[in-house]
Amino acid sequence: MARVTYAYGVDVRRFRWLNQSMTAQTVMRALELRWTVVAEELMREELQAPEGAAALPFLQEIVRITELLRLTLPRVRLVRPNARDPWPLVTPLGNARNSDDWLVIDAQRLAALAPPQRAFLLAQGLGHIQCGHAALFMAHYVSAREHRGHAALRLLLRPLSRIAAFSADRAALLAAGEFEPAAQMLARSAQDLPPWYPSLATLPERRRALEEFDRSRVVARVRSSHRFAQANPSVTVLVEQLMQRQTPDALPEASPSTTDTTTTPSTPTTDSAAPAGSPEFAAGYAVPADAWPLARCDQRLTQRLGIL
Repeated sequence: MARVTYAYGVDVRRFRWLNQSMTAQTVMRALELRWTVVAEELMREELQAPEGAAALPFLQEIVRITELLRLTLPRVRLVRPNARDPWPLVTPLGNARNSDDWLVIDAQRLAALAPPQRAFLLAQGLGHIQCGHAALFMAHYVSAREHRGHAALRLLLRPLSRIAAFSADRAALLAAGEFEPAAQMLARSAQDLPPWYPSLATLPERRRALEEFDRSRVVARVRSSHRFAQANPSVTVLVEQLMQRQTPDALPEASPSTTDTTTTPSTPTTDSAAPAGSPEFAAGYAVPADAWPLARCDQRLTQRLGIL
């Protein structure tokens, strides 16, 4: 899965258990049945499908981020101006099987943000979806909306909620590009959340984890590829055209599903576009030797959280 190239390992393993455990699935299946009814009500009262020219820029940004993360495009839903309940700027919702994922966005409020800030929030929501967190948000929303066992559910899912944000924040940093706008939006994303929202890790924990991930090889590769694409647009276009013309026989690793790849979530990497010894490599497109492996970021975070 593409998510393993950036996601927090403990988070991936716990949500894999959520999707495979018979005990957990008994609870989640009951919530999914209720979610089907709630989803129909939301589309009648509070949400709508994107349509018209006003929604096009947001859809283009979402498509760009899904390509960066190697993620299948989820269904996009827009918050109506007359929505009854307040919504976060970006909210992931869906079932535990990731077969009906929604990305709910407040387009009016998102339009007031700068592009890197908007990219951070959109990628944060898409990162939640890619890492299987959409069902976590759905469970909290449905139980709170129907006033049925919400407190017990929050307590039961707290170990999952606490670590879910770390992977999503990493995806958001990759899309935002630079740490400073990402750190600003990290603080903003933790403000004015509705009462039903899952209990995520504290902001200082998330910021420190994001600072460490900013030093990782994953971030360095993405930034290196971005610099190369900006400096060599003709080469980048040529590479994309060649990749699109390749057949499955020529590219055995290609797959119809964009989520089944194990490559780094980025555009064509510097290693293939600019080999060692070339002028492009010497110009600063290589990954720094002191960049951290992802395992080091995970280990330090796990130790701080006291997870066995």
